[in-house]
Amino acid sequence: MAKIAIVGEMSAHPGKFAEYLAKMTEHARASRKEPGCIRFDVFVPREGENTLYIYEIWKDQAALDVHANTPRMKAYRDTTKPITASRKVTLCTLHDSADA
Repeated sequence: MAKIAIVGEMSAHPGKFAEYLAKMTEHARASRKEPGCIRFDVFVPREGENTLYIYEIWKDQAALDVHANTPRMKAYRDTTKPITASRKVTLCTLHDSADA
């Protein structure tokens, strides 16, 4: 089965980045404990404000589907929606990785 990678770029509304980053960090740490999560990293650019990037690797589509439908994921989406200015997520099939 093919592993799934997610690459995302998100930004917060002005004045909300610290709150957004804290919620994303909490979300990433909780997601890493899920059985199908291989990796979940959060990156903050050295230059630029209000933007963060994520990189996730999931065992397979089924593991990602379970993750996407957890009550915790719904709660995360509900609490971050008002402070999110933009969100771009790209789903990929993992071709090669040291982690996979």
